[in-house]
Amino acid sequence: MLRNIWTKSSRTIATCERNIFSSTESSSALWRTKTQNPKSSIQQIQKRPNKRLLTTSTSKTTEATTTDVLEPTTSQLRIVALHSGIPMIGFGFMDNLVMIQAGEAIDMSLGVAFSLSTLTAAGFGQCISDVAGFTCGGIVDATVAKMNLPTHGLSQVQLKLKPSRIATTVGGCVGVVFGCLLGMSCLLFMDTDRADRLKKEKELTSIFQSVMDEGHKLVNADRCALWMADETKKESDELWSRVVTGTNKKEIRVLKNVGSVVGTCFTTGEVINISDAYQDERFNKQVDAEFQYRTRSIVAVPVKNKEDGKVIAVIQMINKKKEDGSDGVFNDVDVKMIQMLASHVSHFVKVVTGS
Repeated sequence: MLRNIWTKSSRTIATCERNIFSSTESSSALWRTKTQNPKSSIQQIQKRPNKRLLTTSTSKTTEATTTDVLEPTTSQLRIVALHSGIPMIGFGFMDNLVMIQAGEAIDMSLGVAFSLSTLTAAGFGQCISDVAGFTCGGIVDATVAKMNLPTHGLSQVQLKLKPSRIATTVGGCVGVVFGCLLGMSCLLFMDTDRADRLKKEKELTSIFQSVMDEGHKLVNADRCALWMADETKKESDELWSRVVTGTNKKEIRVLKNVGSVVGTCFTTGEVINISDAYQDERFNKQVDAEFQYRTRSIVAVPVKNKEDGKVIAVIQMINKKKEDGSDGVFNDVDVKMIQMLASHVSHFVKVVTGS
């Protein structure tokens, strides 16, 4: 029995030795394999399921895909700028054209009636222009769509690249500036100073109306008129008046020459005092026939600019009346009173016209 136990123990020990030897031999072979061919060992490790490695591999693949996006060519960027600039030309043209036309209309109507400044009228015109741009934006887009512009062939990812964004911005800026300049071309065919002239004339009319209403009472004259040079034309030879007491006519014009009493006063800058108008060859009798009036005495006093002494207007008094209502003639005291009035008128003209 002891022999049998010894025999089994010997067999068990022999089996263990064989297993240890086999394990040692396998480990040696594996080490030689790793040393001689490291790639194959790495491949064997990668074959094992590992969620962390898969995630890393996936993220690297995504980065590689983003990096591999082709940059747009120069011709493609030009087309991108063209697609951005053409619509902006339409918007810029419409914006400036509507703003100028609307602002001019407001300045000529509400601006003159309520003495609004040109900037205020331009602000209202811009509001109308913005509304027009918002409501008519679809028309511009539809028109551009029908132009069959060349296609750039870029993807959405390529359009988000920096060169594409720069081309879009530059094209839009150039387009809107060019469109605004085209919209401003209407200024070549407009009288841009007309509204200013109307405003000045209105202010002059209101100021001189009050002055002349009281002026003829200072010297007890029957009628009074204020004549001014027509500055709407550079080489105008006319004097105009909108303030004539005793008449309903809106405007009267006479020639600015020595052939008339007012024209002679304006040209020479001297005071003219006539006791009998019909005895003076400078008096136009047709004026009396037109207004059904009989002129007897006349005095004309120039209104001079205090800075350079230039004659800018003429105050004319007609038919001096005595205290009893009979006809008289203008004396030196009357002339001095009218000259004082002319000094005030000169100041008003400077305030209104800024000259």
